Amino acid sequence: MTRRIVVTLLLTAGLLATPGASLVRAHEGHEHKVLGTVTMAAADHVMLKDKAGKEVTVYVTKATKVVKARQPMTMADVKSGMRVVITVVTEKVKDQPRALARVIELGAAAATK
Repeated sequence: MTRRIVVTLLLTAGLLATPGASLVRAHEGHEHKVLGTVTMAAADHVMLKDKAGKEVTVYVTKATKVVKARQPMTMADVKSGMRVVITVVTEKVKDQPRALARVIELGAAAATK
């Protein structure tokens, strides 16, 4: 029993320590948060760069909600350079794992250097 706990802790620590852990590794059907800066937004998907600098694509569905300061917004309000927190769920679409957006929370525009 203790060996199982130790192995679980080691595996968990290893996954958390892996930089840029992919959304594809996320458990299918569970919600996860993705934080980053929007690099491109379209009606059906959002591309963003996460804190590690990795490009992430999140797909938008009819059920996706877009909010800013708890006020409803639309996908037209999502602009390149905005900081976002996206609640995603990973599902298989045509046998390929995809990150589907449940909620896109809009923040301020990223600071320019």
